[in-house]
Amino acid sequence: MDAHTIRVLEFEKVLGLLAAETAFSIGRELALQVRPATDFGDIVLLQQQTAEVRLLDQLGIDIPFAGAKDVRPLVHAAGIGQALDPSELLDAAQTLRTAWRAKQVIERVRDRIPHLGEIADWVSDFRRFTDAVDEAITPRGEVADSASEQLATTRRELRTAQDRLERSAQSALADAIRRNIAQEGLLTERNGRKVIPIKAENRGMLAGIVHDVSSSGATVFIEPMGVVDAGNQVRELQLAEEREIRRVLQRLTALLGDREQEAIDTVTTLGRLDVLNAKVRLGRRQKAELPPPGDGTSWLRESGASLLVKGRHPLLRGDVVPTDFEVGGAYQGVLITGPNTGGKTVALKTLGLLTLMAQAGMMVPCADTSRIAVYERIYADIGDEQSIEQSLSTFSSHMRNITDILGKAAPGTLVLLDELGAGTDPTEGAALARAVLETLLERGCTLVATTHHGELKAFAHNDSRLRNASVEFNLETLSPTYHLTIGLPGQSNAIAIARRLGLEEEVLQRAEGQLSPEHFELEQLLGEIRDERASAAEARRREELARQESEELRVTLAERRDTIEQERAGILDDAHREAEDAVAEVRREIEHLRRRAATRDFDPRAAEATLKRLDADLAKLGARAKPARRTAPPPVTVRSLDAGDHVHVRDIPQVGEALTGIGEDGRVEVQFGSIRMKVSVDRIDRIEPAPGTAPVALPAAPRPHVPMELDLRGQRAEEALGNFESYLDDAFRAGLPFVRIIHGKGTGALRAAIRESLHGHPLVRRYESAPPEQGGDGVTVAVLAG
Repeated sequence: MDAHTIRVLEFEKVLGLLAAETAFSIGRELALQVRPATDFGDIVLLQQQTAEVRLLDQLGIDIPFAGAKDVRPLVHAAGIGQALDPSELLDAAQTLRTAWRAKQVIERVRDRIPHLGEIADWVSDFRRFTDAVDEAITPRGEVADSASEQLATTRRELRTAQDRLERSAQSALADAIRRNIAQEGLLTERNGRKVIPIKAENRGMLAGIVHDVSSSGATVFIEPMGVVDAGNQVRELQLAEEREIRRVLQRLTALLGDREQEAIDTVTTLGRLDVLNAKVRLGRRQKAELPPPGDGTSWLRESGASLLVKGRHPLLRGDVVPTDFEVGGAYQGVLITGPNTGGKTVALKTLGLLTLMAQAGMMVPCADTSRIAVYERIYADIGDEQSIEQSLSTFSSHMRNITDILGKAAPGTLVLLDELGAGTDPTEGAALARAVLETLLERGCTLVATTHHGELKAFAHNDSRLRNASVEFNLETLSPTYHLTIGLPGQSNAIAIARRLGLEEEVLQRAEGQLSPEHFELEQLLGEIRDERASAAEARRREELARQESEELRVTLAERRDTIEQERAGILDDAHREAEDAVAEVRREIEHLRRRAATRDFDPRAAEATLKRLDADLAKLGARAKPARRTAPPPVTVRSLDAGDHVHVRDIPQVGEALTGIGEDGRVEVQFGSIRMKVSVDRIDRIEPAPGTAPVALPAAPRPHVPMELDLRGQRAEEALGNFESYLDDAFRAGLPFVRIIHGKGTGALRAAIRESLHGHPLVRRYESAPPEQGGDGVTVAVLAG
């Protein structure tokens, strides 16, 4: 990608924001090296990787980076045989352990993030090294006794020898104090040896080795001869300890150094994952919506139009006005006109910078309905690069850049030109600008240019390859609105702004006298078109608000209906259960009477009367136990409907008036008071013809006659299940409260198949075996939903 373009579009500043989101130094280094790709396949891969990290973020899965450091210099030192100290080994082990944990996180969901899985494949398993470091080195950076058996043995012997030395030295000190030759009653050390401070005049009274003399010469530090051997033994063991520690560190270092390249690849891969994670973190901060989680391809275009919806420049702060922009496709270029500080350059930079970010695999701050085309080459001439040292004026610097661009222009190139034709004579500048535009269009480039030349507006209007665009300016506040309007050239506004700023009217009239009548007609026409567009946009806004209000009303009414239905169902269920309990109680009483009848311990006539009364009560309770099923209105099949008919639409309490017949899409445009909306015919419950027309006959679906039980005995399981499903559907539509399925006992296979089908069936509330006197396990009673 062109370095000049990257600089003038301020892509490196975006990389600075990206680097600030990284977790450790390798990620920051790699973030600052990010560059836009030019091959479509490479761009898709980069965006797919970012989309997969965003998917992880959406799932609440974090890739770990805690404790990671740039240990590549340590790894290289280990590779050339330089022993690492304990703290360096701890840093290397921690970083490699973090990389392995990151790989394990990715591997758990690799089927959903295959491209991240391919990156994680570069992470090697260093658990042998990290486990050895954990065992040999303490968290405080000291070599542990457990690092080797020899080290443990040496340290035990050293502690014993130090205890022996301490005892001998204390004994010698006590003798010196007793003899009053000690300067003070404390042992001290010189050159790692135990010494006693002796008065200089008494130095000959203690046999030993002089290790030091005080600065005043009054004190001599003498190691008594009685502790020299013990001191020598301690020193020998200390040297043995140091040798063993060096050997342990060399062994651990070799575990790392022998796999130098694998270790470097592993920590570099952790840095790559850090950059991907930083891209998502930055995108979240900028409220970027592309790429969607897990989707890095559907919104990219290898060629054709770029459509930015609510695009935002990533370097702007505060309340940023989003930009809608379309270029390419039907229109090869866009020419933006308008006042200074109105946002022309920002719109130009926004398109270029967001395209660079997309091609670099970064998240793009725009709406997810945007579509971005990618380019092999992007060239930009933006800003004033005049140079006194190089004798370049503003115009010369622009021409030098444009000359370079024309030399490289080809199909698949996006060209961004700011203030085209500026900095020289307006007539020649406009002619030169037009020639440049025509040349770039003929060479197949996609281009966006800004200009103040009025002649170029007419050129863009007459050339089918170009489209005018403009930034709006508020004459009341004398400030730009930063809204980009595609399809209209910008108005001059120079005289209007001067008038608002208080320039003398005589001067203004003289200026207006220099302008042609056609100029005023064009400015007036542009103003009228803008007003009409603003009115249309306001109408669309109000229509959208009305649609949202009607949808909210529909949802509210639907929720209210569902609540009522739930309450009604609960009341019916409670009543049903109470009735069933009463029926069961009556049955128990009847059974009790029958048992008494068998013993003949009752009055037959009284019993007969009681039985008749209970049978009557049972019949009444049975009727109460049957749940009251709300019969849904039969489906309406709308075959014809005319404008003017009154329609009742499900979930809308207000009667609507049909404005059209049934369209090809099966929908009807209906007016509900001040709200107009399209309604699918399957939501129409009833039609009332317009006054003076014949009523529309809507056929009612007949209810089938279905028996209360189905006998499946003697049928094979597959055949029985087919008949059972058909029967259950007919019984539900007929409004039966329950059905009896006779399947017999036999081996129990048919019963198991029937009950497995009933379990979780949407038309069945519950099922159970029939009472013993009504068939028991050979019959299943299914209570239907309703």
